[in-house]
Amino acid sequence: MIPAQSKILVIQMSKFIFHILIVSVLFASCSKEYSQERMTGVNPPLGNDCSMTTVTPFDSASGRGFGSFHVTFGADDRTQKVELYDSASGTVDYYATFTYINDTIRISANEFFVLDASRRISEYHTLENPSDSNSEHYKYTYEYAPSGQLYHKYWFLASRNPDEPLFAYNYEWVNDNLVRVEAREAGGDKRIVLQAELSYAIDKTVKNYLYCFPEADELAPYILSVNVGKKSRNLLQKIVVKLYDAGGNELDTYNTEYKDYKFSSDDYITEVYASGDIVDGLPIVTGLTKFSYYCK
Repeated sequence: MIPAQSKILVIQMSKFIFHILIVSVLFASCSKEYSQERMTGVNPPLGNDCSMTTVTPFDSASGRGFGSFHVTFGADDRTQKVELYDSASGTVDYYATFTYINDTIRISANEFFVLDASRRISEYHTLENPSDSNSEHYKYTYEYAPSGQLYHKYWFLASRNPDEPLFAYNYEWVNDNLVRVEAREAGGDKRIVLQAELSYAIDKTVKNYLYCFPEADELAPYILSVNVGKKSRNLLQKIVVKLYDAGGNELDTYNTEYKDYKFSSDDYITEVYASGDIVDGLPIVTGLTKFSYYCK
């Protein structure tokens, strides 16, 4: 029998590696309809109400886009669908549609979000493999501080105990920036499993950039579409993620740096260059990534 903490680490590592593989596959080809190649030179207009709609990784040497992750908004400014295009085959590699019913956002028969009174996500229900109704049922719950930032997250496995979380995640904010994430066993010895540290250029304020939750692979496909509280205020420079073994010893470390940002005239980020490791919770791979926006 595998010890409980080892099982936790296997699950966490599997999720980490699985998301890296998914990102690599999703961005393996050029985008046709939403490529930044089509939008060269387009920056958001001056204003205070623009939302990111397109994320396009580029090959820095050739200037070719490696595929675009795109969100379509409806007349009510809510997400209608999320799509990933493959121009090589002329097909959609991935898509999800959003249906809004009272306090619920339904994505599929097996996936849905529950919203709180402020329209932030409070629960996310999904499956280990959303296309397989017999796979493990996951539930995540999200709690917010009075100041509006994500403060706690809990991850439940239905087969283990639907009422007691397996992991507890704590989020530390300093000067309106997320600076630390720590995941521990929710019960027992509450041993540490994951720790992430984030650093910023505090002299630069950004507008409505990405959420920077490095461990949140469950939200990666929907990170442009859901409300997870307030975002970090300043310019992200570095993320360090550490995984730990059953004895609390450091197992692996992942380092990612962000630099060479470009901005619109009103401080929306239009480009960034990432080096190092892929981060689970961000739709950015290594190299150059460009962003497009929808403005009201």
